[in-house]
Amino acid sequence: MLQRAAIRTAIAGLAMALLAACGGGGGNPLDSGASGDGKAPAKVTSITVGSAKFAESELLAEMYAQALQAKGLTVKKQLNIGQREAYIAAIKDGSVDVLPEYTGAALDYFKKGAETGDADATYASLKQALPSGLELLDKSPAADEDTVVVTKATADKYHLKSIADLKPVAKDLVAGGGAEFKIRRSGLAGMKDVYGVEFKEFKTLDSGGPLSLQALKSNQIQVTNFFTTQSVIKENNLVELQDPKLILPPNNVVPLIRTDHKDSTVADALNAISAKLTTEELTDLVKRVEVGKERSEDVAKEWLTKNSLV
Repeated sequence: MLQRAAIRTAIAGLAMALLAACGGGGGNPLDSGASGDGKAPAKVTSITVGSAKFAESELLAEMYAQALQAKGLTVKKQLNIGQREAYIAAIKDGSVDVLPEYTGAALDYFKKGAETGDADATYASLKQALPSGLELLDKSPAADEDTVVVTKATADKYHLKSIADLKPVAKDLVAGGGAEFKIRRSGLAGMKDVYGVEFKEFKTLDSGGPLSLQALKSNQIQVTNFFTTQSVIKENNLVELQDPKLILPPNNVVPLIRTDHKDSTVADALNAISAKLTTEELTDLVKRVEVGKERSEDVAKEWLTKNSLV
Protein backbone atom coordinates (compact mmCIF):
# COMPACT_ATOMS: atom_id res chain seq x y z
CA MET A 1 0.00 0.00 0.00
CA LEU A 2 2.73 2.44 0.95
CA GLN A 3 4.60 1.62 -2.23
CA ARG A 4 1.52 2.24 -4.45
CA ALA A 5 0.82 5.55 -2.65
CA ALA A 6 4.40 6.67 -3.26
CA ILE A 7 4.10 5.83 -6.95
CA ARG A 8 0.83 7.79 -7.24
CA THR A 9 2.45 10.78 -5.53
CA ALA A 10 5.41 10.65 -7.88
CA ILE A 11 3.16 10.48 -10.96
CA ALA A 12 1.09 13.43 -9.74
CA GLY A 13 4.24 15.47 -9.15
CA LEU A 14 5.52 14.67 -12.64
CA ALA A 15 2.17 15.71 -14.18
CA MET A 16 2.24 19.04 -12.34
CA ALA A 17 5.78 19.69 -13.54
CA LEU A 18 4.81 18.96 -17.14
CA LEU A 19 1.81 21.29 -16.91
CA ALA A 20 3.99 24.07 -15.55
CA ALA A 21 6.50 23.59 -18.35
CA CYS A 22 3.77 23.71 -21.00
CA GLY A 23 2.32 26.89 -19.61
CA GLY A 24 5.54 28.83 -19.50
CA GLY A 25 7.15 28.92 -22.87
CA GLY A 26 7.25 29.06 -26.63
CA GLY A 27 4.73 30.42 -29.06
CA ASN A 28 4.44 33.71 -30.86
CA PRO A 29 4.82 36.56 -28.32
CA LEU A 30 2.31 38.56 -30.37
CA ASP A 31 -0.36 35.94 -29.67
CA SER A 32 -0.07 35.94 -25.89
CA GLY A 33 -0.19 38.55 -23.18
CA ALA A 34 1.67 38.60 -19.90
CA SER A 35 -0.89 36.19 -18.48
CA GLY A 36 -0.33 33.75 -21.37
CA ASP A 37 -3.95 33.94 -22.58
CA GLY A 38 -3.81 36.91 -24.95
CA LYS A 39 -5.24 39.28 -22.36
CA ALA A 40 -3.62 42.39 -20.95
CA PRO A 41 -1.79 42.04 -17.63
CA ALA A 42 -3.52 43.35 -14.52
CA LYS A 43 -1.10 46.27 -14.29
CA VAL A 44 1.60 47.54 -16.63
CA THR A 45 4.66 48.94 -14.87
CA SER A 46 7.05 49.49 -17.80
CA ILE A 47 6.54 50.21 -21.47
CA THR A 48 8.58 51.03 -24.59
CA VAL A 49 7.30 53.78 -26.87
CA GLY A 50 8.36 53.81 -30.52
CA SER A 51 7.96 56.10 -33.51
CA ALA A 52 8.41 56.26 -37.25
CA LYS A 53 11.28 58.25 -38.72
CA PHE A 54 9.73 61.67 -39.20
CA ALA A 55 9.25 64.68 -36.96
CA GLU A 56 5.52 64.40 -36.31
CA SER A 57 5.69 60.74 -35.30
CA GLU A 58 8.59 61.48 -32.95
CA LEU A 59 6.64 64.38 -31.43
CA LEU A 60 3.56 62.22 -30.82
CA ALA A 61 5.71 59.47 -29.31
CA GLU A 62 7.25 62.03 -26.94
CA MET A 63 3.72 63.01 -25.84
CA TYR A 64 2.89 59.36 -25.20
CA ALA A 65 6.11 58.72 -23.30
CA GLN A 66 5.85 61.75 -21.03
CA ALA A 67 2.16 61.18 -20.28
CA LEU A 68 2.90 57.59 -19.29
CA GLN A 69 5.87 58.62 -17.16
CA ALA A 70 3.57 61.05 -15.34
CA LYS A 71 1.40 58.05 -14.44
CA GLY A 72 4.35 56.37 -12.75
CA LEU A 73 5.37 53.94 -15.49
CA THR A 74 8.98 53.21 -16.35
CA VAL A 75 9.22 54.34 -19.97
CA LYS A 76 11.83 53.54 -22.59
CA LYS A 77 11.89 55.24 -25.98
CA GLN A 78 12.88 53.81 -29.33
CA LEU A 79 12.29 56.68 -31.73
CA ASN A 80 12.90 57.17 -35.45
CA ILE A 81 12.79 53.44 -36.18
CA GLY A 82 12.11 53.85 -39.88
CA GLN A 83 9.18 53.49 -42.24
CA ARG A 84 6.06 51.43 -41.58
CA GLU A 85 7.57 48.04 -42.44
CA ALA A 86 10.30 48.59 -39.84
CA TYR A 87 8.23 49.93 -36.96
CA ILE A 88 5.40 47.41 -37.43
CA ALA A 89 8.01 44.65 -37.28
CA ALA A 90 9.28 46.21 -34.04
CA ILE A 91 5.87 46.26 -32.36
CA LYS A 92 5.14 42.73 -33.54
CA ASP A 93 8.35 41.32 -32.07
CA GLY A 94 8.00 43.27 -28.81
CA SER A 95 10.88 45.69 -29.37
CA VAL A 96 8.30 48.44 -28.76
CA ASP A 97 4.92 48.26 -27.07
CA VAL A 98 3.06 51.31 -28.34
CA LEU A 99 3.48 53.89 -31.09
CA PRO A 100 1.49 56.55 -32.97
CA GLU A 101 -0.16 55.36 -36.17
CA TYR A 102 -2.43 56.77 -38.89
CA THR A 103 -5.70 55.02 -39.64
CA GLY A 104 -5.89 55.03 -43.44
CA ALA A 105 -2.23 54.33 -44.13
CA ALA A 106 -2.15 51.56 -41.53
CA LEU A 107 -5.29 49.97 -42.99
CA ASP A 108 -3.63 49.84 -46.40
CA TYR A 109 -0.60 48.17 -44.82
CA PHE A 110 -2.52 45.48 -42.95
CA LYS A 111 -5.15 44.94 -45.68
CA LYS A 112 -3.59 45.90 -48.98
CA GLY A 113 -5.94 47.74 -51.31
CA ALA A 114 -8.72 47.98 -48.72
CA GLU A 115 -11.47 50.44 -49.50
CA THR A 116 -11.61 53.34 -47.06
CA GLY A 117 -14.68 55.29 -46.06
CA ASP A 118 -15.07 58.18 -43.68
CA ALA A 119 -12.91 58.53 -40.57
CA ASP A 120 -15.08 56.25 -38.41
CA ALA A 121 -15.43 53.54 -41.06
CA THR A 122 -11.68 53.52 -41.71
CA TYR A 123 -10.97 53.24 -37.97
CA ALA A 124 -13.42 50.33 -37.65
CA SER A 125 -11.91 48.56 -40.66
CA LEU A 126 -8.40 48.94 -39.25
CA LYS A 127 -9.50 47.40 -35.96
CA GLN A 128 -10.72 44.35 -37.85
CA ALA A 129 -7.57 44.12 -39.98
CA LEU A 130 -5.05 44.05 -37.11
CA PRO A 131 -3.33 40.76 -36.27
CA SER A 132 -3.97 39.11 -32.92
CA GLY A 133 -1.98 40.80 -30.16
CA LEU A 134 -2.25 44.34 -31.54
CA GLU A 135 -5.03 46.80 -30.71
CA LEU A 136 -6.04 50.40 -31.29
CA LEU A 137 -6.85 52.90 -28.61
CA ASP A 138 -9.13 55.87 -29.32
CA LYS A 139 -8.54 57.74 -32.57
CA SER A 140 -7.92 61.45 -32.35
CA PRO A 141 -9.80 64.12 -34.30
CA ALA A 142 -6.30 65.27 -35.27
CA ALA A 143 -5.47 63.98 -38.72
CA ASP A 144 -2.51 64.19 -41.05
CA GLU A 145 -3.63 63.40 -44.56
CA ASP A 146 -1.47 62.31 -47.46
CA THR A 147 -1.34 64.78 -50.31
CA VAL A 148 0.26 64.65 -53.76
CA VAL A 149 2.16 67.85 -54.50
CA VAL A 150 3.96 69.58 -57.35
CA THR A 151 5.66 72.95 -57.61
CA LYS A 152 3.64 75.86 -58.92
CA ALA A 153 5.88 75.93 -62.00
CA THR A 154 5.06 72.29 -62.78
CA ALA A 155 1.35 72.86 -62.12
CA ASP A 156 1.32 75.85 -64.47
CA LYS A 157 3.37 74.12 -67.18
CA TYR A 158 1.13 71.04 -67.36
CA HIS A 159 -2.14 72.65 -66.21
CA LEU A 160 -2.38 70.39 -63.18
CA LYS A 161 -5.22 70.74 -60.70
CA SER A 162 -5.94 67.11 -59.82
CA ILE A 163 -4.22 63.74 -59.86
CA ALA A 164 -6.32 62.89 -62.91
CA ASP A 165 -4.58 65.67 -64.84
CA LEU A 166 -1.29 63.78 -64.54
CA LYS A 167 -2.38 60.93 -66.81
CA PRO A 168 -1.41 62.40 -70.20
CA VAL A 169 1.89 63.86 -68.97
CA ALA A 170 3.16 61.41 -66.31
CA LYS A 171 5.27 59.52 -68.87
CA ASP A 172 7.52 62.58 -68.99
CA LEU A 173 7.66 63.11 -65.22
CA VAL A 174 9.68 61.64 -62.35
CA ALA A 175 8.01 60.93 -59.03
CA GLY A 176 9.91 60.58 -55.79
CA GLY A 177 9.54 60.14 -52.06
CA GLY A 178 9.63 57.45 -49.40
CA ALA A 179 9.56 53.80 -50.45
CA GLU A 180 5.96 53.51 -49.22
CA PHE A 181 4.80 56.18 -51.67
CA LYS A 182 5.67 53.83 -54.53
CA ILE A 183 3.65 50.85 -53.31
CA ARG A 184 0.64 52.25 -51.43
CA ARG A 185 -2.87 52.74 -52.73
CA SER A 186 -2.46 56.34 -51.53
CA GLY A 187 0.65 56.58 -53.70
CA LEU A 188 1.80 55.38 -57.10
CA ALA A 189 -0.03 52.04 -56.89
CA GLY A 190 -3.39 53.77 -56.48
CA MET A 191 -2.54 56.45 -59.01
CA LYS A 192 -1.87 53.72 -61.59
CA ASP A 193 -4.83 51.47 -60.74
CA VAL A 194 -7.45 54.18 -60.23
CA TYR A 195 -6.26 57.09 -62.38
CA GLY A 196 -4.16 55.30 -65.00
CA VAL A 197 -1.13 57.46 -64.10
CA GLU A 198 2.29 55.92 -64.81
CA PHE A 199 5.52 57.88 -64.31
CA LYS A 200 8.74 57.71 -66.27
CA GLU A 201 10.72 56.91 -63.13
CA PHE A 202 10.54 56.79 -59.36
CA LYS A 203 13.36 57.97 -57.10
CA THR A 204 13.44 56.63 -53.54
CA LEU A 205 14.14 59.56 -51.18
CA ASP A 206 12.47 60.23 -47.83
CA SER A 207 8.85 60.46 -46.60
CA GLY A 208 7.88 64.10 -46.73
CA GLY A 209 11.38 65.09 -45.75
CA PRO A 210 14.14 67.48 -46.84
CA LEU A 211 15.49 65.17 -49.56
CA SER A 212 12.11 65.07 -51.29
CA LEU A 213 11.63 68.82 -50.91
CA GLN A 214 15.05 69.63 -52.33
CA ALA A 215 14.58 67.21 -55.24
CA LEU A 216 11.20 68.79 -56.01
CA LYS A 217 12.50 72.36 -55.84
CA SER A 218 15.51 71.52 -58.04
CA ASN A 219 13.25 69.71 -60.54
CA GLN A 220 15.01 66.36 -60.11
CA ILE A 221 11.52 65.06 -59.43
CA GLN A 222 8.24 66.70 -60.36
CA VAL A 223 5.77 64.89 -58.09
CA THR A 224 6.01 63.81 -54.47
CA ASN A 225 4.02 63.08 -51.33
CA PHE A 226 3.78 65.43 -48.37
CA PHE A 227 1.43 65.52 -45.41
CA THR A 228 -1.18 68.15 -44.74
CA THR A 229 0.22 69.16 -41.34
CA GLN A 230 3.58 70.08 -42.88
CA SER A 231 4.27 73.80 -43.10
CA VAL A 232 6.65 73.27 -46.05
CA ILE A 233 3.66 73.10 -48.40
CA LYS A 234 2.61 76.70 -47.84
CA GLU A 235 6.12 78.00 -47.25
CA ASN A 236 7.28 76.72 -50.64
CA ASN A 237 4.05 77.56 -52.48
CA LEU A 238 3.53 73.92 -53.44
CA VAL A 239 0.32 72.88 -55.17
CA GLU A 240 -1.72 70.07 -53.64
CA LEU A 241 -3.44 68.06 -56.36
CA GLN A 242 -7.10 67.26 -55.82
CA ASP A 243 -8.16 63.63 -55.43
CA PRO A 244 -11.64 63.27 -56.99
CA LYS A 245 -11.53 59.44 -56.92
CA LEU A 246 -10.53 59.34 -53.24
CA ILE A 247 -7.39 57.23 -53.16
CA LEU A 248 -6.06 59.34 -50.28
CA PRO A 249 -7.65 57.93 -47.11
CA PRO A 250 -8.59 59.55 -43.79
CA ASN A 251 -5.49 59.49 -41.58
CA ASN A 252 -6.49 60.15 -38.00
CA VAL A 253 -3.79 59.79 -35.37
CA VAL A 254 -4.30 56.69 -33.21
CA PRO A 255 -2.14 54.81 -30.68
CA LEU A 256 -1.29 51.27 -31.81
CA ILE A 257 -0.53 49.08 -28.81
CA ARG A 258 0.36 45.51 -27.94
CA THR A 259 -2.48 43.83 -26.05
CA ASP A 260 -0.04 42.63 -23.39
CA HIS A 261 0.80 46.26 -22.54
CA LYS A 262 -2.69 47.73 -22.47
CA ASP A 263 -4.26 48.35 -19.08
CA SER A 264 -6.60 51.07 -17.87
CA THR A 265 -3.79 53.42 -16.81
CA VAL A 266 -2.05 53.23 -20.18
CA ALA A 267 -5.28 53.47 -22.16
CA ASP A 268 -6.63 56.41 -20.16
CA ALA A 269 -3.39 58.38 -20.47
CA LEU A 270 -3.09 57.95 -24.23
CA ASN A 271 -6.80 58.36 -24.94
CA ALA A 272 -6.68 61.70 -23.11
CA ILE A 273 -4.01 62.90 -25.56
CA SER A 274 -6.06 61.75 -28.53
CA ALA A 275 -9.18 63.48 -27.24
CA LYS A 276 -7.53 66.89 -26.79
CA LEU A 277 -5.25 67.05 -29.84
CA THR A 278 -6.59 68.86 -32.90
CA THR A 279 -5.29 69.01 -36.47
CA GLU A 280 -4.66 72.74 -36.13
CA GLU A 281 -2.61 72.24 -32.96
CA LEU A 282 -0.68 69.35 -34.47
CA THR A 283 0.18 71.47 -37.52
CA ASP A 284 1.51 74.27 -35.29
CA LEU A 285 3.48 71.87 -33.11
CA VAL A 286 5.08 70.15 -36.09
CA LYS A 287 6.07 73.54 -37.50
CA ARG A 288 7.85 74.38 -34.26
CA VAL A 289 9.89 71.19 -34.59
CA GLU A 290 10.55 71.23 -38.35
CA VAL A 291 10.94 74.94 -38.95
CA GLY A 292 11.66 76.39 -35.51
CA LYS A 293 14.10 73.53 -34.76
CA GLU A 294 12.74 73.11 -31.24
CA ARG A 295 13.24 69.75 -29.57
CA SER A 296 10.29 67.36 -29.83
CA GLU A 297 10.70 66.59 -26.15
CA ASP A 298 10.27 70.24 -25.17
CA VAL A 299 7.35 70.91 -27.51
CA ALA A 300 5.56 67.80 -26.26
CA LYS A 301 6.10 68.73 -22.62
CA GLU A 302 4.73 72.24 -23.12
CA TRP A 303 1.57 70.95 -24.84
CA LEU A 304 0.99 68.26 -22.22
CA THR A 305 1.42 70.76 -19.39
CA LYS A 306 -0.93 73.25 -21.03
CA ASN A 307 -3.57 70.52 -21.30
CA SER A 308 -3.05 69.23 -17.73
CA LEU A 309 -1.87 65.81 -18.95
CA VAL A 310 1.38 65.76 -16.94
